Amino acid sequence: MVGFWKRVKDTLLPPRCICCGEYVEKVGVCDNCWGGIKWISEPKCKICGQPIEDEICKYCIADENFFDRAVSVMVYEGLARHLILKFKDCEATLYASIFAKWLNRIIQDFLEEIDFIVPVPISFKRRFKRKYNQTELLCIELQKLSGLKYSPEILIKSKETAMQKSLNRERRRQNLRKSFSVNEKISIKDKVILLIDDVITTGATANACAELLKKAGASKVYVATVARVILKSTISNP
Repeated sequence: MVGFWKRVKDTLLPPRCICCGEYVEKVGVCDNCWGGIKWISEPKCKICGQPIEDEICKYCIADENFFDRAVSVMVYEGLARHLILKFKDCEATLYASIFAKWLNRIIQDFLEEIDFIVPVPISFKRRFKRKYNQTELLCIELQKLSGLKYSPEILIKSKETAMQKSLNRERRRQNLRKSFSVNEKISIKDKVILLIDDVITTGATANACAELLKKAGASKVYVATVARVILKSTISNP
């Protein structure tokens, strides 16, 4: 019966590409737009997931990372950037199920280790303005696909902070200081956490959250994001 009503719906309201609006067989991205997105694959940094020729990028060599590994689906530019901004700021919440499918593919290497899926929290003010936390929507859809336990109460946004996109690497770290906390009512001792966010840039947010989770007893923290900003200095010379 579910299949019947889906066919009726697809007949009356055929699915369209979320980028250009062209008709497609399944809700998602058409072949033409798919080719216009830069998907992240090997070679890449084994820790932060930056697309580079070396196994570990210079930032991960120089800095202490509290997360064990970060993976991302696509590069935050062009069509990918357009999709993320619509998802975050234009109530394009249907994108969550599509992005979750992509996230589910890139976490398969460590899927069986994970105990909890945890979204990066946002402040009450930002949630009120946006009406939702996009990372929570990603987690809910990812839970349906993976069967992993979703626990949005583990991390708490305890202080309003300035928008990260206008800050450099060091200012991002300072901005995030004491902005998150861990819910002490939930034990994560010896647990493996999968932290979900929409975009990773310098990794400051992921690192701040991972540090708290590790201090609270987590044995490992993995990070998965839909997109990542490529830091120019990490791109190898031809």
